[in-house]
Amino acid sequence: MPTAFRSATGILTLLLFVWLAGSQAWAYSPCERPGTPLEAKALAEKAAAHLAKVGPGKAFNDFMSRGDDYMPFDLYVFVFDQTGQMWVNGRFPGLIGSNIADATDGNGRRFLLDAMRKAANEGSAWVEYQWYNPCTGTAMPKSTHIVRSGQFFVGVGAYGRLSV
Repeated sequence: MPTAFRSATGILTLLLFVWLAGSQAWAYSPCERPGTPLEAKALAEKAAAHLAKVGPGKAFNDFMSRGDDYMPFDLYVFVFDQTGQMWVNGRFPGLIGSNIADATDGNGRRFLLDAMRKAANEGSAWVEYQWYNPCTGTAMPKSTHIVRSGQFFVGVGAYGRLSV
C-alpha cells in the first residue's frame, strides 16, 4: 500500500474518531491548560503502577472515568497490548478495539510500534511524532511516554517536544 495512502487513511480515521468522540470527550475543558511532557511521564508511571496493583478490570475503568486522577488538563491514559490492540483511550473511546501497530507519522515511521519495542526491552520509552491537537485544530509535535505493565503498554502524551 503506498505510504501517502496509508497516511491519508490514518488521518481520516483519526478525524472520524475525533468527530465520534464529539463534545463529550472534551467536557472538562482540557484546552484551558495543556499538560507538559514531564506531567505526561508522571501520569503514565502512575497509571502503570495502578494497573499492576489493581488489575485490568478496575484500572481500565478508572482510566476511562472523567476527572483529574487520570485525565488532568489535556492529558489522558491510553493502553494497548503487545499486538497493538487498544484497550483504553481516556479521551477518544472510539479508538478502543482498534489496532495502533500500523499508526504512522508523516514520514511513514511506525512510531508507536517503535516505542512499544523499546518499552518491551527497557521498561519505558519516549516517542515524538506529529498528532492532531483538537484544542488547536492542527497537527502539532507530541511527546508520549510509554510504560510496560505486564502484558500491556500504558501511554500518556503531551503536545510539545520533550525538553529535559
